[in-house]
Amino acid sequence: MKHQETIPQINLSPLWNDPKTGIETVARDVRKAYTTLGFAYLTNHNIPKEIIQLGFDAAKEFHALPLDSKMTIKQNDCFRGYVPMNASTLRVSTEGSARKPNQLDAFVMGFEPEKNSTDYQHGLYFSGDNQWPADLPNFKLKLERYRDAVLELAMQFLQVLSIAMGMPKDHLNQFFAPPTYWLRLQHYPEQPKHIPENQFGIAPHSDYGCFTLLAQNDVEGLEVKHPEGHWITVPHIPNAFILNTGDMTKRWSNDTFLSTPHRVINRSGKERYSIPFFVEPNMHAIVDPLTSCISEEKPKLHEPVMYGDHFMNRIQGNYGLGKTRKDESK
Repeated sequence: MKHQETIPQINLSPLWNDPKTGIETVARDVRKAYTTLGFAYLTNHNIPKEIIQLGFDAAKEFHALPLDSKMTIKQNDCFRGYVPMNASTLRVSTEGSARKPNQLDAFVMGFEPEKNSTDYQHGLYFSGDNQWPADLPNFKLKLERYRDAVLELAMQFLQVLSIAMGMPKDHLNQFFAPPTYWLRLQHYPEQPKHIPENQFGIAPHSDYGCFTLLAQNDVEGLEVKHPEGHWITVPHIPNAFILNTGDMTKRWSNDTFLSTPHRVINRSGKERYSIPFFVEPNMHAIVDPLTSCISEEKPKLHEPVMYGDHFMNRIQGNYGLGKTRKDESK
């Protein structure tokens, strides 16, 4: 199969202009992009540029706070809050173990937990309350508006993805009832001109969940590992989202769709901001290759996994955070 050398663009306008047939058109483009490279730009996605700007305004406001203020909401055991510089090292990754900490700091907003659930009441599987900076009274509202718009787009894309993998459009919905999601405001300071070996803004990795919707400012740095082994840059396209498929889409598709390694190296001499929105199955969803992706020519490659256990393995290894029901029983 021929692989893409540049990041393709997927035009979502058929979804809005002709919902009955448009979803099939977009699904064909999705299948081509995510079985050959695993990354694409989404254009004509119907999210106003003003909403995207709200996200970047919030990011710059937060990262402009004094370190002491940010540290009052340092990331807790439920994975929410401020991640300081040098606080994460990707030791558990599809690309091997990183030797140096990531050169970024971030704010993390997580999914809304069900307050009457066992997970929330015992702080299991990252079920907890978000932390908010006291010095920014409108910060929470800005992020909630951004979250609402991107989550709606994500659930629409999920139906396209289901068709692209050969299933009815609503098939994947059951695994996202409700969804897990994480919104991160990432800040990459400029790195030295001569970057030390194995020093990254974020080290090479694939994403743990289903897919990620990324907004980035006009400072480049994101690079995608081509299936043939070299790295290609992801230039900024105004108002476009970058979407990459993750480990669970790869598993559902029986390795037909890619979960492509990527990294950030900020060589620009400027500060880089990005807003990844990670779309993941419910923590208790069982992810197993879809019947449409299994055949005599391509037998089943993966055993079922509960998403929360997969996610926990990655986060405990890279951040030392999180608690499962097994931990609770010790």
